[in-house]
Amino acid sequence: MVTASIHSTGRGSAEGDKKPEVTIGPPLGDDDESTYDIDPVKERKLVRKLDIRMLIWSFFAYFANLLDRNNLQNAFTMGMKDDLGLDSEVYNWSVTMFFIGYVILQIPSNMVISKVLPRWFLPSIVVLWGAIVCFMSLIKTYQALWGLRFVMGLTEAAFYPGMIFLLGSWYTKEELGKRLMFFTTGNQVSGAFGGLIAGGIADTMHGAAGLPAWKWLFIVEGLIGVVIGVVGWALLPNFPHNTSWITGEERELAIRRIQRQGKRITSPAFNLRTIANVLMTPYAWLQVLNFACIYIGNQMSMNFAIVLRDMGYEVAFSNYMNTPAYLFGAIVAVAIAWSSDYFGERAFHVAITEAWVGVWYLILAVVGHGHNPPALAFIGTYAIAANISLPALCLAWVTEIYQADHNSRAVAIAFINAVGNLAPNFINVKAWVVSDSPEFFNGKITSMGMSFGSVVLTIFIWYLLRIEFMIPRPVEKTGVKDPEHGDAESDKST
Repeated sequence: MVTASIHSTGRGSAEGDKKPEVTIGPPLGDDDESTYDIDPVKERKLVRKLDIRMLIWSFFAYFANLLDRNNLQNAFTMGMKDDLGLDSEVYNWSVTMFFIGYVILQIPSNMVISKVLPRWFLPSIVVLWGAIVCFMSLIKTYQALWGLRFVMGLTEAAFYPGMIFLLGSWYTKEELGKRLMFFTTGNQVSGAFGGLIAGGIADTMHGAAGLPAWKWLFIVEGLIGVVIGVVGWALLPNFPHNTSWITGEERELAIRRIQRQGKRITSPAFNLRTIANVLMTPYAWLQVLNFACIYIGNQMSMNFAIVLRDMGYEVAFSNYMNTPAYLFGAIVAVAIAWSSDYFGERAFHVAITEAWVGVWYLILAVVGHGHNPPALAFIGTYAIAANISLPALCLAWVTEIYQADHNSRAVAIAFINAVGNLAPNFINVKAWVVSDSPEFFNGKITSMGMSFGSVVLTIFIWYLLRIEFMIPRPVEKTGVKDPEHGDAESDKST
């Protein structure tokens, strides 16, 4: 049996000080738990500290992430369309250019996050993308818009998978699911308050300092990201073994409770076998398709402001109406997450929700050939809001599928999130064409088909897992140097 030994002076230390010695062995068995007596009172105190500093910051950072990423539809309704001469194809490519940049750095960034200090790396990303959004107020052509959206995608690529990796480095399996969903509800809340912010700017700031409302939208929302990023430099931790505000017995507790569940504090280098463990099994590819199908289902919510505007409502009202829809989506997301954790089940929660979403897209498409009465448009959008929670639940499922190998899990999350986000945006260029608003018949039919496709894919993945077909295994690491000490080690994780 190999155990973990921890030597700490118990005194505070900055990141640049000498790290405590940590020797990490393979996952502990039941017989080993007697060596790890954890005080529940001290553990609750540690978790509260992590919740206050890391979890709450991650929520607001993700809020800023989606606020800045998805503000294009608000800017489009606030005059950017006319000022830049945008048509529907140019608008859709503006959305897609972001995801092209997003996919390029997604996997490399998740391979880097375990080798750098997250306290500086992740908040700096937030500051950088906030500054880019501010610069979007200076654009005069759609080519400049495409360029900045592409660079914005590059900068945001590391945040979402990196934050999931960091949360998983601190929280236990019993704690992580609910906190992961709390983190990702920043998406829905950004959608809710994004409409309020856009509506308020359209009402009060249009023409201020000679700038149209859509330019003020980019300035205000970009500055929100910059401020949240700066705050993150003070709040965010690194990892359990090298965080300056977790010291002494508390640091030992943080390390032991993670080691008790078989997680490593540091990781050996990535190698080709890690990549093969992801790409040579069917689950990554099937989950990419599933993720893409699920993502397409969010388009009604993402285009709701444009639909309302083209149904004859005022711009401010159209943006304001995003708020209740996204808040309802956040409530449903939490309910689905709690149910999934309670029953310890992922597949049928995904399949049932996708079937529900597919039925509502069918209704919205066939009634009036997509030209829905206002009441049905509102009800349908609220019903489809249940879909917003599923990408996070899908990635939670991926984490469990690849639980046997730490590095494979990191690559799988990044690969599925990157490609699964990119593919739907090429489909949207032709399916959800802005000039088709408010009917969006082709978009609704496409989303219906892909939602039902997700049901089939989800059940198929569940079946493969049930018969244990090509389950991802631990990657054997031979002669890989421990990044903490530089000592060679030869072990096989089990």
